[in-house]
Amino acid sequence: MNTRPNVKCVSCGSLERTRLLHLYLSKLQLPQPGMKVLHFAPEKGLYDVILKVVDVGDYKTADIEPGLFPFAKNIVKFDMCSDVEALPENHFDLILHSHVFEHIKCNIAYVLFHLHRSLKEDGWHICVIPFWDGSYEEHTANLSAADAIRRFGQADHVRRFGRDDIDNSLGKILNFDRNFDATRDFPPDILQKYNIPETAWRGLTFNTVLRLRKYDMRLLR
Repeated sequence: MNTRPNVKCVSCGSLERTRLLHLYLSKLQLPQPGMKVLHFAPEKGLYDVILKVVDVGDYKTADIEPGLFPFAKNIVKFDMCSDVEALPENHFDLILHSHVFEHIKCNIAYVLFHLHRSLKEDGWHICVIPFWDGSYEEHTANLSAADAIRRFGQADHVRRFGRDDIDNSLGKILNFDRNFDATRDFPPDILQKYNIPETAWRGLTFNTVLRLRKYDMRLLR
């Protein structure tokens, strides 16, 4: 995948971040039968696993470009900048996504507020947000592809989550562990078995899995 050799599964197409996300879902025993799940930009490997546990009627998949996910039954078009307010209150047991927030062209606190508003009191928001060196930066107005790649690493990205000022950016919105360490939760041989590179084991990286509860969204307190 790009410059990373031997990271993409030849069977389900998963990347290292998807497999690490799956490990944490398994550890937390999520989801369980009867749970209501909202999954943005569903990865095929995770989708297939979740659908074995959760009824398709309780498993909502969504993306701004649903045609990119032909395997997902009943996937709906969803724009986080215009549709997130319509999510039902205290409804979902699990909200799930990976590498989505860097694409959203509106205020990230607004989106997070409504996602957590729609979680049940004991619900989970499990996600992967890519963290970079440097400081937080965003630009939601139109940029050329070259400028977007230079500033944010990809032509359709509008922000980067920097590690250097985390307490003044995402940390003002969410309560989460700044000292992520997958080896506290899984032995190294398991991480190696799932082909999770050591660069993803510790710290805030492109693969860090955030495990959030409803009131980890500070604006709801």
